[in-house]
Amino acid sequence: MYNLPRFLNFRGRPTAALSIDVPPTPTDDEPFIPPGIEDMSPTEAVIPNTLVPIRPYRFHPKRNAWKHVPMPGSTEEIRDLLEDDDSPRYASSMRIITWNIDFMFDHKEERLLSALRYLQHDVFACKEGEAPFEPCVICLQEVHESVIPVLLNDEWVKQSFSVTPVTKEKWPEGARYGNVTLVSKLLRVVKCDILHYGHTDMDRAALAVYIMLNEPEPSIEKAVICVVNTHLESLPRGAIARPRQMELAARFLKQVDVRGGVVVGDMNAISQEDAGLAMEVGLRDAWRRGDRDEAGFTWGYQGQNEGGYPAARLDKVLYLPRRGYKLDEPERIGKGAKVKGLEVDQWISDHYGLQTVLRMVARRNSA
Repeated sequence: MYNLPRFLNFRGRPTAALSIDVPPTPTDDEPFIPPGIEDMSPTEAVIPNTLVPIRPYRFHPKRNAWKHVPMPGSTEEIRDLLEDDDSPRYASSMRIITWNIDFMFDHKEERLLSALRYLQHDVFACKEGEAPFEPCVICLQEVHESVIPVLLNDEWVKQSFSVTPVTKEKWPEGARYGNVTLVSKLLRVVKCDILHYGHTDMDRAALAVYIMLNEPEPSIEKAVICVVNTHLESLPRGAIARPRQMELAARFLKQVDVRGGVVVGDMNAISQEDAGLAMEVGLRDAWRRGDRDEAGFTWGYQGQNEGGYPAARLDKVLYLPRRGYKLDEPERIGKGAKVKGLEVDQWISDHYGLQTVLRMVARRNSA
């Protein structure tokens, strides 16, 4: 565990924050590291951001236990994988799903299991006993601490995915709910981190999973793509924290030896100012129709809304615009999805989820 204001890049060297007012345009050769969040006010105490390396876990039937997945032990080993022409071929695309499954509603276990069955049968069209046939990453927010054992005991999850984290101990101290990422066994995970945001009253974090992919033929070059699962500060009072949390989440994609990737999750974009946060830190929105198009709204239709807020596009898929990969425009999932078998009528979540596909792009043969 170590404190930020600075990230360590893949070469193990600190990358200092830039003391500038306007962020430069990120390039492939020299990633932009935005200013840290510590430049608040001279009278305001700021808890340091904390970056915690974590491991993904995979279920081993013979041992009837979850065991951590072997990963490269050093930066040099990751780079060796990138440069090794004889290493195995990796996937060249992956479906990415993000879904805030709501920690507040009753029937938490039933709702989680219904969410998993919805993903299994309605999204991936898996038959009983089948894993998804395509590589995929499922980013969940608001996973309540009480349902982690339920998630890990689910047969579809045990058969199909690596999971990180597998205990609440990796979330910010005192958090009752947090982010969990499921990674298809068809994908190669090379590194995982969780960043505990320093400026948060709600124990929010960014969970980063680094995945090795291949460009398709003829280039077949390997690349590390980072998938960041985050949940930004909620409510109007969280407006001061969201810009700083967004820029920290974006830093994961801009590290040396990372091709780029996505930041997905519940961005709590409830104000006009929130609409521009991604662009301010060099990210682009995979949804191309703007925040006012109701076809993109993900919250406000299903369940809790004690504040009486209007429906809005709270959940987003953001990406770093670089050559070598592209994203499909996100589609909503979970619309109208309810828990089956309860005597009361219950939504799975007050949020819709989103799904997209990230595809590596082949370079032209220069020969």
